[in-house]
Amino acid sequence: MMAMKPVESNANGGRRMLVALIAGALIFTSLALTGTVSAASPIALATSATTGTVLESEKLSFTLTLTSSDSTYNYQTVKLYGSWLSGIDWPYAFTDPDGDELSGSTVDVSKGDTTTVYLDIYCNSPCAGGLSNTITVYGKSDPRYMTTNGADNVGDPGSSSNATNSIDIVISAVSAYKVDLTAESTSSSSSNKVYQGETTVWRYTVTNTGWKDDTYDFSVSTTASSWTLTTGLSNGLVVSGQSNTVATHSHTGEMTLTPSSGASPGTYTVTISVTSSNGASDSAAISVTLPEPDLEIKSTDISFSHTSAWITARGNSQVVTITAKVRNNGGSVDTAGNSVTNVDVWFTVDGSTVGTVQYVSSLDHGEEETVTVSYKPSRPHSDSETGLPVKVMVDQYNNLGGSKPEDKALKESDETNNEASTTFKVVRIKTANPSFYLGFTALTASVGAAVLLSRYYRSEEDEE
Repeated sequence: MMAMKPVESNANGGRRMLVALIAGALIFTSLALTGTVSAASPIALATSATTGTVLESEKLSFTLTLTSSDSTYNYQTVKLYGSWLSGIDWPYAFTDPDGDELSGSTVDVSKGDTTTVYLDIYCNSPCAGGLSNTITVYGKSDPRYMTTNGADNVGDPGSSSNATNSIDIVISAVSAYKVDLTAESTSSSSSNKVYQGETTVWRYTVTNTGWKDDTYDFSVSTTASSWTLTTGLSNGLVVSGQSNTVATHSHTGEMTLTPSSGASPGTYTVTISVTSSNGASDSAAISVTLPEPDLEIKSTDISFSHTSAWITARGNSQVVTITAKVRNNGGSVDTAGNSVTNVDVWFTVDGSTVGTVQYVSSLDHGEEETVTVSYKPSRPHSDSETGLPVKVMVDQYNNLGGSKPEDKALKESDETNNEASTTFKVVRIKTANPSFYLGFTALTASVGAAVLLSRYYRSEEDEE
Protein backbone atom coordinates (compact mmCIF):
# COMPACT_ATOMS: atom_id res chain seq x y z
CA MET A 1 0.00 0.00 0.00
CA MET A 2 2.80 2.38 0.79
CA ALA A 3 4.22 1.86 -2.71
CA MET A 4 1.01 3.00 -4.36
CA LYS A 5 1.08 6.58 -3.00
CA PRO A 6 3.68 7.95 -5.41
CA VAL A 7 1.67 6.59 -8.37
CA GLU A 8 -1.54 8.22 -7.08
CA SER A 9 0.33 11.43 -6.52
CA ASN A 10 1.57 11.47 -10.13
CA ALA A 11 -1.92 10.80 -11.43
CA ASN A 12 -3.35 13.70 -9.43
CA GLY A 13 -0.60 15.97 -10.67
CA GLY A 14 -1.44 15.06 -14.26
CA ARG A 15 -5.08 15.94 -13.73
CA ARG A 16 -4.13 19.34 -12.23
CA MET A 17 -1.93 20.05 -15.23
CA LEU A 18 -4.75 19.22 -17.65
CA VAL A 19 -7.20 21.53 -15.79
CA ALA A 20 -4.68 24.39 -15.82
CA LEU A 21 -4.13 24.03 -19.57
CA ILE A 22 -7.86 24.07 -20.27
CA ALA A 23 -8.38 27.18 -18.06
CA GLY A 24 -5.54 28.97 -19.81
CA ALA A 25 -7.03 28.19 -23.17
CA LEU A 26 -10.40 29.56 -22.10
CA ILE A 27 -8.84 32.77 -20.78
CA PHE A 28 -6.90 33.24 -24.03
CA THR A 29 -10.05 32.68 -26.06
CA SER A 30 -11.96 35.14 -23.91
CA LEU A 31 -9.28 37.80 -24.31
CA ALA A 32 -9.25 37.25 -28.04
CA LEU A 33 -13.02 37.64 -28.28
CA THR A 34 -12.97 40.68 -26.04
CA GLY A 35 -10.39 42.34 -28.23
CA THR A 36 -12.57 41.67 -31.24
CA VAL A 37 -15.76 43.29 -29.84
CA SER A 38 -14.02 46.23 -28.12
CA ALA A 39 -13.50 48.15 -31.34
CA ALA A 40 -14.56 51.82 -31.32
CA SER A 41 -18.16 52.46 -32.31
CA PRO A 42 -18.71 53.76 -35.85
CA ILE A 43 -21.25 56.19 -34.36
CA ALA A 44 -20.22 59.77 -33.58
CA LEU A 45 -22.29 61.64 -31.00
CA ALA A 46 -22.78 65.45 -31.02
CA THR A 47 -24.97 67.92 -29.10
CA SER A 48 -26.52 71.29 -29.86
CA ALA A 49 -25.09 72.76 -26.61
CA THR A 50 -22.95 71.73 -23.67
CA THR A 51 -24.57 74.09 -21.14
CA GLY A 52 -28.12 75.10 -20.37
CA THR A 53 -30.41 76.74 -17.84
CA VAL A 54 -33.65 75.14 -16.74
CA LEU A 55 -36.45 76.65 -14.68
CA GLU A 56 -37.85 74.81 -11.70
CA SER A 57 -40.71 72.47 -12.69
CA GLU A 58 -39.90 72.94 -16.38
CA LYS A 59 -38.08 70.99 -19.12
CA LEU A 60 -34.88 71.74 -21.00
CA SER A 61 -34.08 69.90 -24.28
CA PHE A 62 -30.78 69.31 -26.06
CA THR A 63 -30.56 68.09 -29.66
CA LEU A 64 -28.35 65.04 -30.10
CA THR A 65 -27.12 63.88 -33.51
CA LEU A 66 -25.79 60.37 -34.15
CA THR A 67 -23.76 60.02 -37.33
CA SER A 68 -22.75 56.61 -38.73
CA SER A 69 -19.46 56.12 -40.53
CA ASP A 70 -20.11 52.37 -41.00
CA SER A 71 -19.96 51.04 -44.56
CA THR A 72 -20.59 47.38 -43.78
CA TYR A 73 -23.92 47.02 -41.99
CA ASN A 74 -27.24 48.51 -43.01
CA TYR A 75 -27.91 49.78 -39.48
CA GLN A 76 -26.21 50.34 -36.16
CA THR A 77 -28.50 49.97 -33.16
CA VAL A 78 -27.43 52.51 -30.52
CA LYS A 79 -28.40 52.50 -26.86
CA LEU A 80 -27.98 55.91 -25.17
CA TYR A 81 -26.87 56.40 -21.58
CA GLY A 82 -26.76 59.32 -19.18
CA SER A 83 -24.66 59.47 -16.03
CA TRP A 84 -24.81 62.34 -13.49
CA LEU A 85 -21.34 63.22 -12.22
CA SER A 86 -22.62 64.41 -8.85
CA GLY A 87 -24.17 61.05 -8.11
CA ILE A 88 -27.54 62.79 -7.68
CA ASP A 89 -29.82 61.87 -10.58
CA TRP A 90 -32.09 64.53 -12.05
CA PRO A 91 -35.02 63.23 -14.13
CA TYR A 92 -34.23 62.92 -17.86
CA ALA A 93 -35.28 61.01 -20.97
CA PHE A 94 -34.20 60.41 -24.58
CA THR A 95 -37.02 61.23 -27.04
CA ASP A 96 -37.66 61.15 -30.77
CA PRO A 97 -38.62 64.17 -32.91
CA ASP A 98 -42.28 63.57 -32.07
CA GLY A 99 -41.55 63.92 -28.36
CA ASP A 100 -42.08 60.25 -27.61
CA GLU A 101 -39.61 58.54 -25.32
CA LEU A 102 -37.25 56.12 -27.07
CA SER A 103 -38.07 52.55 -26.13
CA GLY A 104 -35.15 51.22 -24.14
CA SER A 105 -33.31 54.46 -25.03
CA THR A 106 -32.31 52.82 -28.33
CA VAL A 107 -32.40 54.07 -31.91
CA ASP A 108 -31.27 52.67 -35.29
CA VAL A 109 -28.83 54.70 -37.37
CA SER A 110 -28.67 53.88 -41.09
CA LYS A 111 -25.36 53.21 -42.78
CA GLY A 112 -23.59 56.48 -43.55
CA ASP A 113 -26.58 58.50 -42.26
CA THR A 114 -27.41 60.85 -39.37
CA THR A 115 -30.22 60.45 -36.87
CA THR A 116 -31.57 63.13 -34.50
CA VAL A 117 -32.85 62.48 -30.99
CA TYR A 118 -33.40 64.69 -27.95
CA LEU A 119 -32.20 64.73 -24.36
CA ASP A 120 -34.93 66.16 -22.11
CA ILE A 121 -33.97 67.34 -18.60
CA TYR A 122 -36.85 67.80 -16.13
CA CYS A 123 -36.25 70.13 -13.18
CA ASN A 124 -38.25 68.24 -10.62
CA SER A 125 -36.97 67.05 -7.24
CA PRO A 126 -34.11 66.74 -6.48
CA CYS A 127 -33.49 69.42 -9.10
CA ALA A 128 -34.12 72.86 -7.59
CA GLY A 129 -33.34 76.49 -8.33
CA GLY A 130 -29.80 77.47 -7.47
CA LEU A 131 -28.37 73.98 -8.08
CA SER A 132 -26.14 72.77 -10.88
CA ASN A 133 -25.44 69.28 -12.21
CA THR A 134 -23.47 67.67 -15.06
CA ILE A 135 -24.65 64.74 -17.14
CA THR A 136 -22.32 62.63 -19.27
CA VAL A 137 -24.04 61.30 -22.40
CA TYR A 138 -22.68 58.43 -24.50
CA GLY A 139 -23.91 55.42 -26.45
CA LYS A 140 -23.12 51.80 -27.20
CA SER A 141 -23.66 50.41 -30.71
CA ASP A 142 -24.12 46.98 -32.27
CA PRO A 143 -24.82 46.08 -35.93
CA ARG A 144 -28.32 45.23 -37.15
CA TYR A 145 -28.52 43.55 -40.55
CA MET A 146 -30.60 41.33 -42.86
CA THR A 147 -29.17 38.01 -44.04
CA THR A 148 -29.61 36.67 -47.54
CA ASN A 149 -32.34 34.36 -46.34
CA GLY A 150 -34.30 37.37 -44.96
CA ALA A 151 -33.51 36.90 -41.29
CA ASP A 152 -33.37 40.13 -39.23
CA ASN A 153 -30.35 40.09 -36.95
CA VAL A 154 -31.32 42.63 -34.28
CA GLY A 155 -28.43 44.48 -32.70
CA ASP A 156 -27.76 44.08 -28.96
CA PRO A 157 -25.94 47.30 -27.95
CA GLY A 158 -26.58 46.70 -24.27
CA SER A 159 -24.14 43.80 -24.36
CA SER A 160 -21.69 45.55 -26.66
CA SER A 161 -18.48 47.26 -25.72
CA ASN A 162 -18.44 49.48 -28.81
CA ALA A 163 -18.83 52.85 -27.04
CA THR A 164 -19.29 56.19 -28.77
CA ASN A 165 -17.56 59.35 -27.70
CA SER A 166 -18.97 60.94 -24.51
CA ILE A 167 -20.27 64.48 -24.04
CA ASP A 168 -20.54 66.43 -20.77
CA ILE A 169 -23.52 68.77 -20.49
CA VAL A 170 -23.77 71.23 -17.57
CA ILE A 171 -27.28 72.16 -16.45
CA SER A 172 -27.99 75.07 -14.10
CA ALA A 173 -31.38 75.14 -12.39
CA VAL A 174 -33.00 78.49 -11.62
CA SER A 175 -36.19 79.70 -10.00
CA ALA A 176 -38.58 81.80 -12.02
CA TYR A 177 -39.33 84.02 -9.02
CA LYS A 178 -36.89 84.39 -6.17
CA VAL A 179 -35.64 87.35 -4.15
CA ASP A 180 -32.74 87.93 -1.79
CA LEU A 181 -32.68 90.68 0.84
CA THR A 182 -29.62 91.61 2.94
CA ALA A 183 -29.30 94.39 5.52
CA GLU A 184 -26.15 96.05 6.84
CA SER A 185 -25.41 95.19 10.46
CA THR A 186 -24.72 98.83 11.39
CA SER A 187 -26.34 102.12 10.51
CA SER A 188 -25.00 104.72 8.09
CA SER A 189 -23.08 106.15 11.07
CA SER A 190 -21.34 102.76 11.56
CA SER A 191 -23.10 101.99 14.83
CA ASN A 192 -25.90 99.73 16.00
CA LYS A 193 -27.11 102.28 18.58
CA VAL A 194 -30.29 104.32 18.36
CA TYR A 195 -31.62 107.08 20.61
CA GLN A 196 -34.99 108.43 21.68
CA GLY A 197 -36.38 110.90 19.15
CA GLU A 198 -33.42 110.54 16.76
CA THR A 199 -33.79 109.14 13.23
CA THR A 200 -31.16 106.60 12.16
CA VAL A 201 -30.63 105.32 8.62
CA TRP A 202 -29.95 101.63 7.87
CA ARG A 203 -29.14 100.42 4.35
CA TYR A 204 -30.32 97.17 2.78
CA THR A 205 -30.17 95.57 -0.68
CA VAL A 206 -32.91 93.68 -2.52
CA THR A 207 -31.86 91.45 -5.44
CA ASN A 208 -34.06 89.62 -7.93
CA THR A 209 -32.33 86.23 -8.01
CA GLY A 210 -35.17 84.73 -10.04
CA TRP A 211 -35.11 84.23 -13.80
CA LYS A 212 -38.07 86.49 -14.58
CA ASP A 213 -38.95 90.12 -13.87
CA ASP A 214 -40.84 90.65 -10.63
CA THR A 215 -42.57 93.35 -8.58
CA TYR A 216 -41.87 93.90 -4.88
CA ASP A 217 -43.54 95.37 -1.80
CA PHE A 218 -41.73 96.19 1.46
CA SER A 219 -42.50 96.32 5.16
CA VAL A 220 -40.50 96.89 8.35
CA SER A 221 -41.29 95.88 11.93
CA THR A 222 -39.61 95.83 15.34
CA THR A 223 -39.91 94.12 18.70
CA ALA A 224 -40.06 97.59 20.28
CA SER A 225 -43.28 99.58 20.53
CA SER A 226 -44.25 103.05 19.36
CA TRP A 227 -41.27 103.50 17.07
CA THR A 228 -41.55 105.30 13.74
CA LEU A 229 -40.24 103.11 10.89
CA THR A 230 -39.96 103.70 7.14
CA THR A 231 -38.96 101.22 4.42
CA GLY A 232 -37.04 103.60 2.18
CA LEU A 233 -38.21 101.87 -1.04
CA SER A 234 -41.72 102.31 -2.38
CA ASN A 235 -44.06 99.40 -2.98
CA GLY A 236 -44.49 98.22 -6.55
CA LEU A 237 -40.76 98.25 -7.30
CA VAL A 238 -40.07 96.35 -10.54
CA VAL A 239 -36.72 94.54 -10.78
CA SER A 240 -35.50 92.67 -13.85
CA GLY A 241 -34.80 88.96 -13.62
CA GLN A 242 -31.52 87.15 -14.19
CA SER A 243 -32.46 86.31 -17.78
CA ASN A 244 -31.89 89.98 -18.58
CA THR A 245 -28.11 90.03 -18.56
CA VAL A 246 -27.83 93.80 -19.12
CA ALA A 247 -30.21 94.92 -16.39
CA THR A 248 -29.56 95.95 -12.81
CA HIS A 249 -30.95 93.17 -10.66
CA SER A 250 -30.40 94.91 -7.28
CA HIS A 251 -31.68 98.04 -5.57
CA THR A 252 -30.46 99.64 -2.35
CA GLY A 253 -32.95 100.98 0.16
CA GLU A 254 -32.52 103.08 3.30
CA MET A 255 -34.96 102.29 6.07
CA THR A 256 -35.20 104.70 9.00
CA LEU A 257 -35.74 104.02 12.71
CA THR A 258 -36.95 106.64 15.18
CA PRO A 259 -37.49 105.42 18.77
CA SER A 260 -40.23 107.18 20.67
CA SER A 261 -39.27 109.87 23.18
CA GLY A 262 -40.13 107.59 26.10
CA ALA A 263 -38.63 104.38 24.67
CA SER A 264 -36.98 102.21 27.31
CA PRO A 265 -33.32 101.21 26.97
CA GLY A 266 -32.68 97.70 25.68
CA THR A 267 -31.76 95.60 22.67
CA TYR A 268 -34.39 95.22 19.96
CA THR A 269 -34.78 93.41 16.64
CA VAL A 270 -35.80 95.26 13.49
CA THR A 271 -36.91 93.21 10.48
CA ILE A 272 -37.13 94.45 6.90
CA SER A 273 -39.22 92.21 4.61
CA VAL A 274 -39.90 91.98 0.86
CA THR A 275 -42.70 90.12 -0.91
CA SER A 276 -43.12 89.76 -4.66
CA SER A 277 -46.35 89.78 -6.63
CA ASN A 278 -45.46 86.23 -7.74
CA GLY A 279 -45.01 84.77 -4.26
CA ALA A 280 -41.27 85.17 -3.65
CA SER A 281 -40.26 86.62 -0.30
CA ASP A 282 -37.30 87.21 1.98
CA SER A 283 -36.40 89.19 5.08
CA ALA A 284 -33.39 90.39 7.05
CA ALA A 285 -33.16 91.17 10.76
CA ILE A 286 -30.82 93.58 12.52
CA SER A 287 -30.14 94.05 16.21
CA VAL A 288 -30.22 97.60 17.59
CA THR A 289 -29.37 98.88 21.04
CA LEU A 290 -31.00 101.81 22.80
CA PRO A 291 -28.50 102.76 25.57
CA GLU A 292 -29.15 104.00 29.06
CA PRO A 293 -28.19 107.59 29.89
CA ASP A 294 -24.49 108.30 30.34
CA LEU A 295 -23.79 111.66 32.00
CA GLU A 296 -20.18 112.73 31.80
CA ILE A 297 -17.85 115.46 33.03
CA LYS A 298 -14.07 115.55 32.52
CA SER A 299 -11.35 117.56 34.23
CA THR A 300 -10.85 119.50 30.99
CA ASP A 301 -14.51 120.59 31.25
CA ILE A 302 -13.73 122.68 34.37
CA SER A 303 -12.48 126.25 33.88
CA PHE A 304 -12.06 129.47 35.95
CA SER A 305 -12.55 133.16 35.32
CA HIS A 306 -9.02 133.81 36.70
CA THR A 307 -5.85 131.81 36.32
CA SER A 308 -5.36 132.24 40.08
CA ALA A 309 -6.73 134.28 42.97
CA TRP A 310 -5.38 136.18 46.00
CA ILE A 311 -6.43 136.36 49.62
CA THR A 312 -5.36 139.15 51.97
CA ALA A 313 -4.05 138.93 55.49
CA ARG A 314 -7.49 140.04 56.66
CA GLY A 315 -9.15 137.20 54.71
CA ASN A 316 -10.48 139.30 51.86
CA SER A 317 -10.32 137.53 48.45
CA GLN A 318 -11.32 137.77 44.83
CA VAL A 319 -14.59 136.38 43.50
CA VAL A 320 -13.87 133.60 41.04
CA THR A 321 -16.38 132.09 38.61
CA ILE A 322 -16.10 128.32 38.20
CA THR A 323 -17.55 126.93 34.96
CA ALA A 324 -18.24 123.27 34.14
CA LYS A 325 -19.58 121.56 31.03
CA VAL A 326 -21.66 118.39 31.40
CA ARG A 327 -22.95 116.15 28.61
CA ASN A 328 -25.04 113.06 27.95
CA ASN A 329 -23.39 110.38 25.82
CA GLY A 330 -26.31 107.96 26.18
CA GLY A 331 -30.08 107.87 25.92
CA SER A 332 -32.53 110.28 27.48
CA VAL A 333 -34.55 107.74 29.53
CA ASP A 334 -33.28 105.12 32.00
CA THR A 335 -34.65 101.62 32.55
CA ALA A 336 -36.87 102.89 35.38
CA GLY A 337 -38.52 105.37 33.03
CA ASN A 338 -36.76 108.42 34.48
CA SER A 339 -35.96 111.08 31.88
CA VAL A 340 -32.71 113.03 31.94
CA THR A 341 -34.23 116.29 33.20
CA ASN A 342 -33.38 118.58 36.13
CA VAL A 343 -29.91 117.08 36.34
CA ASP A 344 -28.13 118.11 39.55
CA VAL A 345 -24.57 119.49 39.35
CA TRP A 346 -22.43 119.97 42.48
CA PHE A 347 -19.29 122.10 42.96
CA THR A 348 -16.88 121.63 45.84
CA VAL A 349 -13.61 123.41 46.64
CA ASP A 350 -11.33 122.19 49.36
CA GLY A 351 -13.95 119.59 50.27
CA SER A 352 -16.78 122.11 50.88
CA THR A 353 -19.83 122.65 48.68
CA VAL A 354 -19.75 125.92 46.77
CA GLY A 355 -23.09 127.73 46.69
CA THR A 356 -26.16 125.62 46.12
CA VAL A 357 -26.84 122.68 43.85
CA GLN A 358 -27.18 123.72 40.19
CA TYR A 359 -29.63 122.07 37.81
CA VAL A 360 -29.64 121.42 34.09
CA SER A 361 -33.20 121.38 32.80
CA SER A 362 -32.63 118.51 30.31
CA LEU A 363 -29.84 116.60 28.60
CA ASP A 364 -30.83 114.49 25.60
CA HIS A 365 -28.33 112.33 23.75
CA GLY A 366 -25.32 114.31 22.51
CA GLU A 367 -26.32 117.52 24.27
CA GLU A 368 -23.87 119.55 26.39
CA GLU A 369 -24.70 122.27 28.92
CA THR A 370 -22.56 124.82 30.82
CA VAL A 371 -23.06 125.45 34.56
CA THR A 372 -21.36 128.18 36.66
CA VAL A 373 -21.00 129.13 40.34
CA SER A 374 -19.25 132.00 42.15
CA TYR A 375 -16.51 131.24 44.64
CA LYS A 376 -14.46 133.31 47.14
CA PRO A 377 -11.35 131.54 48.44
CA SER A 378 -11.11 131.19 52.21
CA ARG A 379 -7.48 130.10 52.34
CA PRO A 380 -4.41 130.04 50.13
CA HIS A 381 -2.98 126.75 48.91
CA SER A 382 0.07 125.53 50.83
CA ASP A 383 3.56 125.03 49.48
CA SER A 384 2.94 121.31 49.27
CA GLU A 385 -0.20 121.79 47.14
CA THR A 386 -0.44 122.62 43.44
CA GLY A 387 -3.66 124.43 44.28
CA LEU A 388 -6.90 124.00 46.15
CA PRO A 389 -8.74 120.80 45.16
CA VAL A 390 -11.82 121.49 43.01
CA LYS A 391 -14.41 118.85 42.16
CA VAL A 392 -17.56 118.97 40.04
CA MET A 393 -20.12 116.15 40.28
CA VAL A 394 -23.24 115.40 38.25
CA ASP A 395 -26.32 113.30 39.07
CA GLN A 396 -25.46 112.62 42.68
CA TYR A 397 -29.08 112.20 43.73
CA ASN A 398 -32.34 111.85 41.89
CA ASN A 399 -32.50 114.51 39.21
CA LEU A 400 -36.31 114.30 39.20
CA GLY A 401 -37.12 114.60 42.90
CA GLY A 402 -34.57 117.12 44.09
CA SER A 403 -31.35 116.75 46.04
CA LYS A 404 -32.47 114.56 48.90
CA PRO A 405 -29.86 111.90 49.71
CA GLU A 406 -32.52 109.24 50.12
CA ASP A 407 -33.77 109.76 46.57
CA LYS A 408 -32.79 107.43 43.77
CA ALA A 409 -30.28 108.58 41.13
CA LEU A 410 -30.51 107.96 37.38
CA LYS A 411 -29.54 104.52 36.16
CA GLU A 412 -26.62 105.05 33.81
CA SER A 413 -24.54 102.80 31.59
CA ASP A 414 -21.38 104.26 33.16
CA GLU A 415 -21.41 105.61 36.71
CA THR A 416 -17.63 106.17 36.88
CA ASN A 417 -17.51 109.35 34.77
CA ASN A 418 -19.89 111.49 36.83
CA GLU A 419 -17.26 113.59 38.54
CA ALA A 420 -14.05 115.38 37.64
CA SER A 421 -11.31 117.08 39.64
CA THR A 422 -8.70 119.79 39.16
CA THR A 423 -6.87 122.40 41.28
CA PHE A 424 -6.96 126.20 41.56
CA LYS A 425 -4.13 128.40 42.83
CA VAL A 426 -4.85 130.86 45.67
CA VAL A 427 -1.98 132.98 47.04
CA ARG A 428 -1.80 135.18 50.16
CA ILE A 429 -0.68 138.81 49.89
CA LYS A 430 0.38 141.07 52.77
CA THR A 431 -1.35 144.32 51.79
CA ALA A 432 -4.71 145.06 53.30
CA ASN A 433 -5.98 146.78 50.12
CA PRO A 434 -4.94 144.71 47.14
CA SER A 435 -7.01 146.83 44.77
CA PHE A 436 -5.14 150.04 45.74
CA TYR A 437 -1.83 148.22 45.76
CA LEU A 438 -2.34 146.76 42.33
CA GLY A 439 -3.64 150.08 40.97
CA PHE A 440 -0.66 151.99 42.37
CA THR A 441 1.78 149.45 41.00
CA ALA A 442 0.19 149.73 37.56
CA LEU A 443 0.32 153.54 37.69
CA THR A 444 4.01 153.54 38.70
CA ALA A 445 4.83 151.21 35.85
CA SER A 446 3.01 153.49 33.38
CA VAL A 447 4.85 156.61 34.59
CA GLY A 448 8.20 154.80 34.38
CA ALA A 449 7.49 153.76 30.82
CA ALA A 450 6.59 157.36 29.86
CA VAL A 451 9.85 158.70 31.33
CA LEU A 452 11.91 156.16 29.40
CA LEU A 453 10.18 157.03 26.11
CA SER A 454 10.72 160.76 26.70
CA ARG A 455 14.44 160.25 27.21
CA TYR A 456 14.69 158.12 24.08
CA TYR A 457 13.11 160.75 21.80
CA ARG A 458 15.23 163.53 23.26
CA SER A 459 18.37 161.53 22.54
CA GLU A 460 17.24 161.09 18.93
CA GLU A 461 16.73 164.87 18.50
CA ASP A 462 20.21 165.70 19.92
CA GLU A 463 21.88 163.36 17.38
CA GLU A 464 20.20 165.23 14.51
